[in-house]
Amino acid sequence: MKSQSCFVAMFSLLFFAAGTLAELPKAPPSLRPDDRYKTDLLLIIAHPDDDTLIAGYLAKAIFDEHKRGAAIVCTNGDGGDNAIGQETGAALGQVRVIESRQALGFLGITNVWYLGAHDTAGQDVLWSLDSWDHGRVQGEIVRLVRLTRPEVILTPLPAYVAGENHDDHQAAGVVATEPLTWLEIPQPFPNRLPLRMTGKE
Repeated sequence: MKSQSCFVAMFSLLFFAAGTLAELPKAPPSLRPDDRYKTDLLLIIAHPDDDTLIAGYLAKAIFDEHKRGAAIVCTNGDGGDNAIGQETGAALGQVRVIESRQALGFLGITNVWYLGAHDTAGQDVLWSLDSWDHGRVQGEIVRLVRLTRPEVILTPLPAYVAGENHDDHQAAGVVATEPLTWLEIPQPFPNRLPLRMTGKE
């Protein structure tokens, strides 16, 4: 009799729980990407001063062709040299981020994200990707590409190039180009907005 009472109580509890779950509101449909972040050109670079390598083109595209620009900077610049001050390490990284934000703002680029990976000196792209926590940085890149829906992504070449084989530069190219193979695939980042490069829904 006692076991029958327990069974009835458990069945009632499950029935109540099922009824409660049935009454929960449905999740809203996926929100459309925010037009405040829609961009024509998305610059994905390694260091806070790498925009200087393409600043001439950015100025022409933004000022003459009225393109909208945004930027993702993978590292905080904490491993660079300092020819004009005493700052090193994290302090130098903060200076470089401030200067980078000012320089990009002068070009009209105000949507800028710094992913906080460490500036890694060397010539081994795998070392940079490991130091950056490749998966975390890649997830942020995917999220921001989906948010900004760029028409064009500007980034260093991901492969070794004679005369330019800085591992961080190549790593920026790797994390920038990898998402292009996942345009309509929900994994491995299913919690991100749908990635549509054209911005058309």
